[in-house]
Amino acid sequence: MNRSKPTTFQGEALEVSQILRARREQAGMSQRVLAGRLGVTPASVCYYESGKRMPSMATLMKIKNVLEFSIRDCINIIEAISNGEQEDKDQEN
Repeated sequence: MNRSKPTTFQGEALEVSQILRARREQAGMSQRVLAGRLGVTPASVCYYESGKRMPSMATLMKIKNVLEFSIRDCINIIEAISNGEQEDKDQEN
């Protein structure tokens, strides 16, 4: 596996989907290979990378381990997911 320097993300400069795709590509993995390592379908990985779906926290932890995210990167992604969920709730009210 490619052990490149961890990517740093500032605020919400990159969408979660862009972060996931960039890290997968840095690792030299196809969506199909990543899906197999995560135990999800390739379509799920495609949805995560297109922003159509967000990974569950359990899947995010698997992604963190497979793609060797730093703890800081993972926290930034969780914050971005949480902010998106809050915005959805605000729009419903």
